[in-house]
Amino acid sequence: MQHNNSIKTTLYIVTNENKIRIYKITQKYPILMNYQLNAGSAGIIDAGISLQLLVNRMVSSLTDISIRNRISVVNEVSGGIQVVADKIKIVAIIEELLTTVIANARNSKIYVTADRFRDSVILNIQDQNNNNGYALEFSVMTIESEINEAGGSLTIDGKQKKVATISFSFQNYAAAS
Repeated sequence: MQHNNSIKTTLYIVTNENKIRIYKITQKYPILMNYQLNAGSAGIIDAGISLQLLVNRMVSSLTDISIRNRISVVNEVSGGIQVVADKIKIVAIIEELLTTVIANARNSKIYVTADRFRDSVILNIQDQNNNNGYALEFSVMTIESEINEAGGSLTIDGKQKKVATISFSFQNYAAAS
């Protein structure tokens, strides 16, 4: 059996105050693509995204995996935290982290929280019934280069304990145009 590892891309053009920006959108991250295609010029590209709403939508898109793995996800992210930094990269990373944690978890409750400190955000994803922390760590570390490229950092706390927490921190300020 042959596997097609290619990722389909679409170009999305946003006009704003006589500036044209072209963004490459991949279908690897369906939530991000959906936001981009439906948001218009006042959406993901030009304004902040509610991190709480983003997590809710991502978790909703992972319902099948959650049911199969007997996972419940509790989103405790404050509605006041907005992602304003490099949204394309940050949203893709958050989606990949949530997908990975949910896919690796079994019979568990996962808590998602976030803290904002001046120009940075720390997103915590906590698995309350960590069965295989090494597999989780390996899976999460596959996106380490994307995290570094986005200027973020990742830590995994308690990978050998029952409760494991993945923390993704990133700078959260809009770059000057």
